[in-house]
Amino acid sequence: MKKTFILNVFAFILSVILLAGCQFSTEVKKDLKTGLTTSYNGFKVRDVFLSNFIAQRLPSNKIPLNSTFLIIATGVENYTLKNGRAYPGCEITIKDKTGKVMGHIDDAMADVKNGLMPETVTTLSARATLRQPPFVKGETYHVTVRFFDKQNSKNKINADIDIVVE
Repeated sequence: MKKTFILNVFAFILSVILLAGCQFSTEVKKDLKTGLTTSYNGFKVRDVFLSNFIAQRLPSNKIPLNSTFLIIATGVENYTLKNGRAYPGCEITIKDKTGKVMGHIDDAMADVKNGLMPETVTTLSARATLRQPPFVKGETYHVTVRFFDKQNSKNKINADIDIVVE
């Protein structure tokens, strides 16, 4: 009986050590000021936020017509490397209140063919400009951004927000 107890304790300690050594995280966050909801898996992420075109954090989800906004993820780590290089991707979709797609990009980083040094892609950003037409002042649009690792489909950051055009 004492042997079984010792083996169980050893197995528990080993499990804790193995889990502590994992290099991934899973989390869901909501910014109460902007309504930005973020979930991520696989990547380590410090922060995800809504900003203006010069990367200043915005206090609300109201974006002026004919202006640019960004969704920025900082502290991104844990890429699956190929030949020491990271291969990030970024999908962007904007829909109106009826669900009609107003804009979509499968991969805004499609031109990254030879990968990037992982230390240079710890900050990722998705950029969109709300021009008239098709965007209309006073309307709300749903924006979905997905940052992903082209070498590991489990590594992803999802961000969703409703933008109000002023």
